[in-house]
Amino acid sequence: MTPTQLPEDGIITIVPWPDALAEAHGHPAHGEYVEHFWLGVLGPTATWLLRRCAALVSDRPGGSVADLNVLAHSLGLAYHHGRHNPFSRGFDRCIMFGLMRHMTAAPPVFAVRTSVPPLSLRHLARLPESLQTAHADWHAGPGARACR
Repeated sequence: MTPTQLPEDGIITIVPWPDALAEAHGHPAHGEYVEHFWLGVLGPTATWLLRRCAALVSDRPGGSVADLNVLAHSLGLAYHHGRHNPFSRGFDRCIMFGLMRHMTAAPPVFAVRTSVPPLSLRHLARLPESLQTAHADWHAGPGARACR
C-alpha cells in the first residue's frame, strides 16, 4: 500500500462514496456496528476519522471542504503534512480497508462511505472470540444484538 499524500495546507474536499450494496446490506458509519466490530480492525484513530468524515458528507451530500488541522485536533491529534503520524496513518487505514478512497490529488478529494459493509470473514477471524460470538448474535436478529 502506498501511503496517502495529504496536502501541506491541510485543506481537502470530502465527498460521499455511494455504494448501493453497502447501503442496502451494510451499516451506518456512525452506528453501533462500526463501534463494536470495525473498531478492532481499523483502530481508534481510523474509526473516529471515518465517523467524522461520514458525518461531514451526511450534512453536505454535495461535498464538504475540511481543514485537516481542525479535524485532527477534534480527534485529539495534531496534523502534520508528513506520512509518519497517527492522523495520516488513520487516513491510510481507512483507504486500505476500502472505507475511503483518494479521488484526485489536485485539488485533493477523498470519498468516504456513509454505509460500511459487514466485516469480511478474514477480518472477523482476527477479532477476539467474544466479539466473533457477538457478531454472530448481531446477525441472528435484532433481539440478540448485545455486545458481550
